[in-house]
Amino acid sequence: NAKTKAGNRDGTESLSDAEVVAPDGANFLIAPTEMPMQMHMLGLMYAPTDRLTLMAMVPFVTMSMDHLTRMGGTFTTEASGLGDLGLAALVVLARPERQRLHANLGVRLPTGSVEEQDVTPASAPNETTLPYPMQTGAGTLDLQPGLTYLGQTDRLSWGAQAMGTIRLGENSSDYRFGNVLDVTAWGGVNATDWLGGSLRLAASTWGAVSGANPAYAVGVTNRMVPTVFADLRAGTRVDLGLGTNVLVPSGPLHHLRIAAEFELPVYQSLDGPQLETDWTLTLGAQYAF
Repeated sequence: NAKTKAGNRDGTESLSDAEVVAPDGANFLIAPTEMPMQMHMLGLMYAPTDRLTLMAMVPFVTMSMDHLTRMGGTFTTEASGLGDLGLAALVVLARPERQRLHANLGVRLPTGSVEEQDVTPASAPNETTLPYPMQTGAGTLDLQPGLTYLGQTDRLSWGAQAMGTIRLGENSSDYRFGNVLDVTAWGGVNATDWLGGSLRLAASTWGAVSGANPAYAVGVTNRMVPTVFADLRAGTRVDLGLGTNVLVPSGPLHHLRIAAEFELPVYQSLDGPQLETDWTLTLGAQYAF
């Protein structure tokens, strides 16, 4: 999964970098300008019965953030590492003809870091704690309940899903990220036995950070950069995704499925200044034993 965030937004209005750092604008000393992020995820699924599927997902995250200072200077910070491990069970609630309703029962374990550091112009030559978006984990035990509906014919498929992320307690840095609600609906068509396409609409809303990392106290007091403000982390986004998948029909790679989806936001409202999402590309390979 690759995602790029570039340009700031406050509500539904875009802000220029100059407006973020201007004394008569948002009045920050530093503006984040771009944030490329990559996530590599290994997933394993096992079905002990026809009604139960168990899943484990291990992410590795790499990201960087470019900045512009009020004086016109630029700098980049980077972070990478293990993300939060996901464990889940899919339980079949109903299975009428060629349709299924699943309950999603998941947890996310705090295996990622909330103490990522890098050197900035203000901290040089020492490292300093990076802002909330540059941490590789949430640092809390998260519940992830949800419902998934699937339907299909010989050529068509469709479905919808609602998933929540509920944060439990505070992490070791005295804060917790906001709860998240993800809702998506999709339709697909099989052009051939081995080639298919899909169209998906996805909406996500997330809350602000509760509490605050004490390492950011000076930056908040001085209005250093918006990414250290706990109350500038909430937002809502709607994405439109176009996907395709290829199934190897025969031979030694039979049962290998390769899929790709490209998403563009069609609506964003952010408590900002906050970097808006430009695009998301997801590539995946799945092999069924």
